[in-house]
Amino acid sequence: MARSYSAVMALIGMVVVMLRGMKNGAGFEGTVAAGLCWMVLLGAVGLVVGFIAAQTVDESVRTTIEAELAAMAGAKDAGKSAEIG
Repeated sequence: MARSYSAVMALIGMVVVMLRGMKNGAGFEGTVAAGLCWMVLLGAVGLVVGFIAAQTVDESVRTTIEAELAAMAGAKDAGKSAEIG
């Protein structure tokens, strides 16, 4: 997930800088250099955001599964004690 966010944000940064350069009539070399700088910066930001998102989703799923397993174990224990008693 982190690499996906990183790639998407890096490409968006490059495209925005290239379009801005075309709109303003800027030189090719300067526009590409600025685009690459923004690509690296936004790629790093996307990597961090994607890592945080992946950790959040993993923790949420883990918590939900643990709660469901605990509920199932509690129901089985309650059923066994009802059979015994």
